[in-house]
Amino acid sequence: MSRLRLILLCVAAMLLAACAAAAKPTPTPAPVPTDAVTRPATAAATRTPAPTDTPTESVAPTSTATPTSTVTPRPTLTSTATATASLTPTPAGPTPTATATTETYYEVSEITLPTYPYAGFVRPVAEPTLGDYPLRVLDREAYDASNPQPAAQKHRLLVLENDYLRLSILPDLGGRIYECTFKPTGHNEFYSNPVVKPTRWGPPSPSGANWWLALGGLEWGFPVEEHGYEWSAAWGFDQVRLPNGGMMINLFTRGGPQNPYVVVDIIVPPDTAYFIVEPHIINPWATPFKFKWWANAMLAPGAANRPGPELRFIFPVSQVTVHSTEDRTLPAAGQPMTWPVYQGRDMSRLGNWTRYLGAFQSPAARGDFMGVYDTAADEGMLRIYPSRVARGAKLFAAGWSEALDPAAWTDDGSGYVELHGGLLPDFEQWYELPAGGEVTWSETWYPVAGIGGVTYANSAAALALAPTGRGLRAAFFPTSAVVGQLTLALPGMAAAVYDVRSDPAHPFIQEIELPAATPAQGEVGVTFTAASGEVVFEWRGAAALR
Repeated sequence: MSRLRLILLCVAAMLLAACAAAAKPTPTPAPVPTDAVTRPATAAATRTPAPTDTPTESVAPTSTATPTSTVTPRPTLTSTATATASLTPTPAGPTPTATATTETYYEVSEITLPTYPYAGFVRPVAEPTLGDYPLRVLDREAYDASNPQPAAQKHRLLVLENDYLRLSILPDLGGRIYECTFKPTGHNEFYSNPVVKPTRWGPPSPSGANWWLALGGLEWGFPVEEHGYEWSAAWGFDQVRLPNGGMMINLFTRGGPQNPYVVVDIIVPPDTAYFIVEPHIINPWATPFKFKWWANAMLAPGAANRPGPELRFIFPVSQVTVHSTEDRTLPAAGQPMTWPVYQGRDMSRLGNWTRYLGAFQSPAARGDFMGVYDTAADEGMLRIYPSRVARGAKLFAAGWSEALDPAAWTDDGSGYVELHGGLLPDFEQWYELPAGGEVTWSETWYPVAGIGGVTYANSAAALALAPTGRGLRAAFFPTSAVVGQLTLALPGMAAAVYDVRSDPAHPFIQEIELPAATPAQGEVGVTFTAASGEVVFEWRGAAALR
């Protein structure tokens, strides 16, 4: 009996140990990118996550940051106010703000998109006028003859997420930022084409290069105009966890270091509604290299994945130069056009357009901000950039009342407008890097919502001023949670000062009563001073008051 009892005790112990092991979860390894290409050593860097517009041009290599692939818990907006499809205006006085997570979430995932079978009809070639720069061209005749139809295909997707933003990146389709979802509204502010479909647009040379994928998001046009050569290429990537808990993705073309190459750093801090884009263009050659750089944002703010008639282009200039148009009531290509109003027609409003139009800020980019805002959707997107370095700014839309057929780029009727940012003022000019040179600069991008429009913006906030009939409506959208004082200097009255506690999910909105003698238009000054005493936002300019 004692021997049997001993056997039974051993069996019981083994069963208990097995149960305990089954109850303990097995850790899931963090996703690691399956990218076999190593980033060129001169491209890696540890970047400062704060917004900056200080450009540099250097021939010195930068240090290599050690990548990590830790996946942190997905953030949740934990404001006491529930995030809905419309933002909650913040009146004067304290309002609860969102609680930031400690780290930006990151994962390598995948997305399934209907994809046309272009891959079997492209071949690699080299462009001799650019030092045999590599690209792929499409055999259009054979492709069209095949009666191509889309089929489901999986694509890698890099996801970056904090309390306010969810960014997704397609590294194998041009390294583009495919989506930017503003979590307080739940809407993607970029256009995201639901199908991967070659168009008949793109670089004019060499023959067969014009099969651009109008896939949407924010793409990197290099080394020529009209979207460049890299929009369909697989880009390499690294990821770096930053000391403040933010995440940086380093995207890079695979032509380096033997050819000139591009690195684009995408930085998402843990507690802001903005993300940072830092391009680096490197020339490893012993001779100068001429190129063009035009990043292109395809935008459709709001829920519809297509622009509406109330979409407004935010271009702080008084003149543009027409690049191309089919609207014969507008100036011809290469000619100047007043902006925003041309011959009584407000061209900043998309609903006033007939056919397509592309136009550059003239004589060069200015104002250090540009964007779009759909007043019907009450959402938009802004780009803050150093116009003294990134001197090109361009808009494009397919038109409105007689617009281009969306079947040229998609299968569901969805659409977009474009904002291009370049190093030089127009498509005709070439930027030259010296032997061993590098040019880099920093831009801040962010969704904006709930304020009715944009009068001025910097990396800290966007401001909207609009007359109401009874007074002046001032709306202040901060890109992070803020506490401080907003001061408005208005003509004919004492400065109005408001205590503000606000965040991107709760913009501050105040209507200011104006004296009867207030003029229809006057100079307004707006300053936001943080509780620390630092002035983080300051603007002065003419505004409509009535």
